[in-house]
Amino acid sequence: MQILNWFFVCFLMCFLFFPNKIFSQDTITQKIPNKIFSIGTQTHYGSIFAHSQSVENTAGSNPFAFQADAIWQKISQKTWENCNCYPKTGFSLNYTHYDNAVLGQSLKIGYFLEPNFNIGRYFQLGLRGTMGIAYLTNPYNETKNPNNQSYSLPISAYLAVGGGFNVKISQYWAVGLQAHYQHISNGGMKEPNKGINWVTTSLNVIYTPNPVQIPKRERKPFEKNQPIQTEIHVFGSNRPARVGDKERQFMLGISGQFYKQVSKLSALGIGLEAYYDGAMDKRMQYEGVEGSAWRVGMMAGHQFLLGKFRFSQQFGVYLYQNNPYFSNFYHRWGVMYFPKQKIGFGFMLKAHQQVANFLDLRIAYKW
Repeated sequence: MQILNWFFVCFLMCFLFFPNKIFSQDTITQKIPNKIFSIGTQTHYGSIFAHSQSVENTAGSNPFAFQADAIWQKISQKTWENCNCYPKTGFSLNYTHYDNAVLGQSLKIGYFLEPNFNIGRYFQLGLRGTMGIAYLTNPYNETKNPNNQSYSLPISAYLAVGGGFNVKISQYWAVGLQAHYQHISNGGMKEPNKGINWVTTSLNVIYTPNPVQIPKRERKPFEKNQPIQTEIHVFGSNRPARVGDKERQFMLGISGQFYKQVSKLSALGIGLEAYYDGAMDKRMQYEGVEGSAWRVGMMAGHQFLLGKFRFSQQFGVYLYQNNPYFSNFYHRWGVMYFPKQKIGFGFMLKAHQQVANFLDLRIAYKW
């Protein structure tokens, strides 16, 4: 892990001390005239949430992290008309030490979206959602690391939500404070996979090498008479039935969802889904359990509308399930991208309480 540590330190030093060398003012102005480019750093400290008895050996751990962000804030007229705000997008590189010998360390790369709202000239509120991948140093191994029930693959999915504020202290510099909830798991691709769940607070420092005055524009009222949108999703995944299985089983399903936009940034909706879970079918065969691998659920949820992206949060209840493994309630978190008006694709993570069930890939058609 010394290599990871030195890599991160060198990366951070470059961003902190040579920003004008890396991103020249002329280049930024020519390439992105409707955006403001900034460099951010975050220092995190928090605690792990031991969400089940299987991961009690992670309780009491206090992860700490160092993060570098490349940030673009969109300030065009079209962006303002979409949400009455100037959202930030960008990429983050995060090194985390979990303060726990079983879990080890991780290096995460993520893409984030952050709607921002100015309060006066110096104060800014933001809500950030991040998705990415994580490289983890100490996965489960039946001989070398049998006590790690949190993750079993060196590469896993990373999701985080957070919110906070920034205060502008000069035209170039801003400082801030954020709170974050973070999650890592492989979406049921390989067991054990209880996941890592932890919360942190972070101190942020942001440098803007080529500051631009953010334009003040008239806030247009939201048109309330929006039509209901219908979406059909086809989704699938594959995963093993038990810990140690090399054979993978397919899951395939379909869902219908109905959404109504209620503000520039938000839509509310309901939906139905049905799917066949081959991994659960195989598990019931192994354990001699009678039941069905089919599940049918009803969901209610919310979407953040950020241009062509949709960030969704859904809570569901099973209308039909015949197996002894899961509770009657579940939740889904997903990201969809619609390059065309009617066709989109993305992924969703399904979980029961704090334990991920599976991560699916999906394609959607809407009208």
